[in-house]
Amino acid sequence: MPKKPTPDDLRNLLAPRTEPCISLFLPLPRHGSELAMAPVRFRNLVRQAEALLAERYDAKRIRELIAPLAGLAEAVDVFTPGPEGLAAFRADGLLEAYRIWPPPPERAVVADSFHVKPLLRSLQDRDRYNVLALGSRHIALFDGSERGLVPRALPGLPATLAASGAGEAGGRGVGRGGARGGPGKVPGEGDGARREETLRLLRAADAALREALPNATTILLAGPGSVLPAFREICTHPALFPEGVEGAVDDVGVDELHERVLPAARRALEARDARLVEDIRKAQDRGLAGDVLTAVAEAAVAGRVRRLVVAGGRTLFGRMDRVTGEVTLHAGQTGPQDDDVLDDLAETVLSRGGEVFVLDAAKMPHEAAAVAIYRW
Repeated sequence: MPKKPTPDDLRNLLAPRTEPCISLFLPLPRHGSELAMAPVRFRNLVRQAEALLAERYDAKRIRELIAPLAGLAEAVDVFTPGPEGLAAFRADGLLEAYRIWPPPPERAVVADSFHVKPLLRSLQDRDRYNVLALGSRHIALFDGSERGLVPRALPGLPATLAASGAGEAGGRGVGRGGARGGPGKVPGEGDGARREETLRLLRAADAALREALPNATTILLAGPGSVLPAFREICTHPALFPEGVEGAVDDVGVDELHERVLPAARRALEARDARLVEDIRKAQDRGLAGDVLTAVAEAAVAGRVRRLVVAGGRTLFGRMDRVTGEVTLHAGQTGPQDDDVLDDLAETVLSRGGEVFVLDAAKMPHEAAAVAIYRW
């Protein structure tokens, strides 16, 4: 059964291997007749890979490589509803399948290394965010995306903001139980003991976020308007988005909460991407960034690239010399020796300790295919 990829999986795929390396990607509908056709489309990708292999390898070698991939098309647990993308990788001694989000372009790639750009995008979580719902009777954390919210357990997160300790009285939705202490309000200055206890609970929630989500990039708050400013003053997590979603959350279902927060989440993700582009422009002003592909490739093999941003959904087939950085581009994949040069760039930067981000092509500065921020 395909699994969700991890950073360890990416490192495994980036390890040196005997060529050829086969990478197959298929966007998947969530349900319905189109999902039922997914095995057929996957078999078409397998045939495309087989045709590319035939340009360089004999029939026996091709059968050995293709047979496990063909078997995936017949497996009942591969094309089930779930994250809307399938990625499959095959090389000597390796067969891996993953479910990824966002959906990748439908593609078969045969090259001397795996095509990992869709996995990079999935792993970097640039389409995901977190929501902290601060109800009077219940506090909850969610992982969010365009598709919905999923509850996430968070060690150390207080169960309630009620200073009295949160009685349990059932209920449906994001919040549950019942508690004395009013409808999600921070007690006023005149009620010093209760106010201090509520602030203590908010500080505990902040500490839990910092401990469990140190690398989160976007966190949104949802809750009563009297609570959000108090938590914002206390919160020290740098990923907290200034805009909150005001309103009671205790008796709100998860789907309704997602509908409420999604517009703010989209604005938060746009703001994060805008900051990334602004960082590039500032580096360019200092002479520490470039978008000329040949120069970026030469800097990458020299270990000069601190951060690489590549255009998602864009492919530049050709070859990149891993020693000199020399780049040769082709109009399309001309054979199993060709790969996506942007993918080769990403692998090179990662192998030398740099960062790689995949950004929507429409947001790339100057419509560049790749932009690098240099170490020196």
